Amino acid sequence: MIKIALAILIVTQLFTLLLLKGKHNKIKKIMKLYDIGKKITSNIKLKRLMKEIMELAKEEVQAEACSLYLVDEEKQELWFEVALGGKGDKVKEIRVKIGEGISGWVAKEGVTLNLKDVNQDPRFSAIGKKIDFKQKAMLTMPVKFHDKTIGVIQLINKVGGGFFTREDEEFLEGMTSQIAIALENAKLYQGMHDLFVDAISALAGAVDAKDPYTNGHSHRVTEYSLEIGKEMGFSEEQMEQLEYMALLHDVGKIGICDSVLNKQSRLDDEEFALMKSHVLIGSKILESMKSLKYIIPGVRYHHEKFDGTGYYDGLKGDEIPLEARIIAVADTFDAMTTTRPYRKGLEFSVAINEINRCSGTQFDPEVVNNFNSVFNRKLENQSNA
Repeated sequence: MIKIALAILIVTQLFTLLLLKGKHNKIKKIMKLYDIGKKITSNIKLKRLMKEIMELAKEEVQAEACSLYLVDEEKQELWFEVALGGKGDKVKEIRVKIGEGISGWVAKEGVTLNLKDVNQDPRFSAIGKKIDFKQKAMLTMPVKFHDKTIGVIQLINKVGGGFFTREDEEFLEGMTSQIAIALENAKLYQGMHDLFVDAISALAGAVDAKDPYTNGHSHRVTEYSLEIGKEMGFSEEQMEQLEYMALLHDVGKIGICDSVLNKQSRLDDEEFALMKSHVLIGSKILESMKSLKYIIPGVRYHHEKFDGTGYYDGLKGDEIPLEARIIAVADTFDAMTTTRPYRKGLEFSVAINEINRCSGTQFDPEVVNNFNSVFNRKLENQSNA
């Protein structure tokens, strides 16, 4: 306790001395770099994280615009991960060859360029002319990981005129090391994420393969569900969760015997009771996997009906998780439009009318309205093609 108290006292005294010597701004910058570090350790969503970091950089060094390029090694190009400030949307459409222009030169040489007037530099690639954005002062710095350039940060035009200072460079240098770590962490996460999605997709494919007449059903239901979710304004996290729920909504069919799944005619009451149990079997399977427990609501409740007459728990209205209400519409639509041994699949327009007829009874009216918006656009595009 004495050592801790002494350490706190020393740190407090150091901060006091720095403040007395006019170093308040430097402390603020150090604290901002510390905040960036905290963001990196708590956030693995690369696009959102990079946007937050670049917004902080733009504000801190008082730049009119800033960009973060990432290196595409295969194509030997730089592409924009983030572009903030004037003409940001247009900038994102541009790719820069390694070695060309200011950013390409910095990526190739791996050194910082702090230019007071970029228009006087022969390496200027005229990107500003392409997007009608006047550039003058420009600070461009490589983002390195283990001495390898993986990106480039570029700050354009000091607010109020002037040029970027050595202090701005120092702050940016502190940021680039943090950004490099974030980018590498994101790559590792993306690799794990892709492996996870591949495993789920393979599992969904194994379920579909048990019934040759519904091959691809899980992926089609996922596609329809995601389109509805997007129409309803789902966040990135909600979309990801909905994707996994939809892919595995029928995972319990692994436990249903093939004679029932592949029956060439309609199921009798006993067989239908067995088929209904797939939602319970699926829930049981996922309960044993900690990383997949959050998918259970979409698996267990996608056969519930909005009026409470569905199975297995007889949930009603908003008691049914929203993801399950979405999957219910997508699942039924695909079932109706898929050809079975005992009937031909319905035309899309006929199936859409049936979905609407069951709005408020079998299906959530809000979900149906968004389903209509999605498929009205599909049908309109088909007619215009």
